[in-house]
Amino acid sequence: MPSSIRCALAGVTTGEWGDSLRAVFGEFRPPTGIDIAIDSREVLGKKDQVAELRARVANTGNELGRPLKLLVGKPGLDGHSNGAEQVAVKARDVGFEVVYDGIRLTPQQIAQAAQEEGVHMVGLSILSGSHMELVEAVLQELRARDLAGVPVIAGGIIPQEDAEKLMALGVRAIYTPKDFNLNTIMADMVDVIREGNGLKRLGLLQ
Repeated sequence: MPSSIRCALAGVTTGEWGDSLRAVFGEFRPPTGIDIAIDSREVLGKKDQVAELRARVANTGNELGRPLKLLVGKPGLDGHSNGAEQVAVKARDVGFEVVYDGIRLTPQQIAQAAQEEGVHMVGLSILSGSHMELVEAVLQELRARDLAGVPVIAGGIIPQEDAEKLMALGVRAIYTPKDFNLNTIMADMVDVIREGNGLKRLGLLQ
């Protein structure tokens, strides 16, 4: 604390102060919970739909030459992780490989993870109201890494007007709290990946 007070008196910014502390002590990331989450198939959907989803994920992976991999990203200062974790758990349940590094990531960190992990899709969860700025920043970072072809989807409290703007920027799908059926979301995600790779969409679940 004495050092922090001296920094403040000297005009050191909060960002500079935080960066210095992270460089020395590292950065705390709370557990995400997805590794210990219960199997959600019984709760979140019919068994036959889950079986169909698993088949769609597996077959699409086979057509593309490797298992489907999803990156779930939480950019910015938004600390509400429940929705992102539900999507991550459900995606893992139906056969996706899931990359999820927790909350408060920068657009640069998300794009770098997408590049290093070789993901088929980037899903962004933003509940802070800063979706326009953060999604655009992630898209720019992906383009800078020659990953413009990786589809990006977004979820959160996103007004229709903003959703239309995000779609115009290149976001492939928008999900809001009214889109509560995770089976439907998973099927749509598979179709977005298929469409982005020149494959025919499979449509609604049986």
